[in-house]
Amino acid sequence: MNRIGSLFTASALGLLCLHASAQKTLAPSLCAASEEPVFSCTLKGPARKMVSLCASTASAQQGGRSFHYLYGRPSKIELRYPASGNGSDAFTFTRLRFAGATGGYAHTFSNGDYKYILYSIEGTGFKESGLLVQRQGSLHASREMHCSPTTLTTVKNDELWSDAVSKWKVDADIESHGSLPYANR
Repeated sequence: MNRIGSLFTASALGLLCLHASAQKTLAPSLCAASEEPVFSCTLKGPARKMVSLCASTASAQQGGRSFHYLYGRPSKIELRYPASGNGSDAFTFTRLRFAGATGGYAHTFSNGDYKYILYSIEGTGFKESGLLVQRQGSLHASREMHCSPTTLTTVKNDELWSDAVSKWKVDADIESHGSLPYANR
């Protein structure tokens, strides 16, 4: 009987460790458990705020996926866009191309007098992602926040990518300038 108890205890501890390990490796996101992150990361800085662009699961009743942007902490969302509606037409997707083997993408939306730009750029020995906030009509961002290393989560679902995100309109401003409106560069 003692051997069975030891085996049970060892199995329970193993499952507990596996569960704890899985929780630690979950990528940060403000998306609900039923949603998929299109883009999500923890921003650098002492506040440890997060930014997420979330997609609902597709359903026949809704007529497709809905999208929304969230900024803040899990305990306090400071900005949700759009406040209501499905957000399908609210976001853009633009491919970024730079010299050499460097490229990336940007998801954007406008809210009031500001444009919000979620971006990811990667090249040989270079990787950067974050959030730029640009006042409409300005050439540079008024705020530039970078994702903490290893916290970036992007679209993993090929169906979500091909059915929605890759079909969004292109941000004409970013496309025409060929680069992002960084604040400090």
